[in-house]
Amino acid sequence: MTKLILCGYREWAKDIFEKISSHSKITIVDKIYTLEDYNIKVDTFPSDLDLILFIGWSWIIPKEITDKFLCLGIHPSDLPLYRGGSPLQHQIINGIQNSKVSLMTLSSVKLDAGEIWAQEDLDLSGKNMDEVFKNIVASSVKMLVDFLNKFPNVTAKEQDISLGSYYKRRTSNESRLTMEQFSSMNLKDIYNFIRCLTDPYPNAYIEDKNGNRLYFQNVNYVEKDSST
Repeated sequence: MTKLILCGYREWAKDIFEKISSHSKITIVDKIYTLEDYNIKVDTFPSDLDLILFIGWSWIIPKEITDKFLCLGIHPSDLPLYRGGSPLQHQIINGIQNSKVSLMTLSSVKLDAGEIWAQEDLDLSGKNMDEVFKNIVASSVKMLVDFLNKFPNVTAKEQDISLGSYYKRRTSNESRLTMEQFSSMNLKDIYNFIRCLTDPYPNAYIEDKNGNRLYFQNVNYVEKDSST
């Protein structure tokens, strides 16, 4: 029986936790949903833990923890591609629809550069981020169930970072669509830009010369019917 602790605060991470909680081969020691709760409990983690699973976790795990326990995380990209911040937004803006979720070893040394334990196909289509998150949940659950069925008889592989890419976390200022961009981008690119910045992310917006802003909270894209 695999003993693990689940750490994550985003709603889609909690959905994953709930869906794998009934797995017959695991014992969940604790579910931690906030950084404050983690800081309170971290010194009481039992020494016989098999692993700690971090999903949708924004903070660096201290070396004292990664050295002591096997710490795994899920990154929504086909690692080593799109390491770093805002992987969903960067992929969608770049027109990528078929990606992967990657289960990797977490390290305090390099971001998203740990060994890869498993991957599963991820569909990045969806008119808003709620639909993308549902795809992430489905793909992550499928990957984790298969991984937990095999654990500990699984082998991780090293990432070749030289073949990958790294992106910085996007800022709210980067949600602005300039008038020049709006007039030069094709409609599909504009659609991708807006849909990947729907809630809970800073929404896409345009701004006039007086500083007034028009925000886009939803978007729909309809391709021309080729039969007409």
